[in-house]
Amino acid sequence: MAFAEIIKTFFELAAVILLIIGFVNEKKVVAFEVKLARAIRIHLRNRRIRKQREAARAYRAKVQMRAPEEVYFEEPVLTVVSDNKSSYYVA
Repeated sequence: MAFAEIIKTFFELAAVILLIIGFVNEKKVVAFEVKLARAIRIHLRNRRIRKQREAARAYRAKVQMRAPEEVYFEEPVLTVVSDNKSSYYVA
């Protein structure tokens, strides 16, 4: 139990020291927070855009793979009538 108490006291003391340093260098801490928030926003925006592009690319690939099978294509047929009044189809 004594070791756990020592560790707990050490972290409490470190927190108090960091709080005092934060109050002394408040402008630097605020500038860091602003830069960190900006970096997070940029990262999230880029991630959202990247995911949209990947989804669009996957959709286009899916449509390109699917389209030839599902497209209705009617082959032209030429009807030829011969002299002996019989007709036949030429594809």
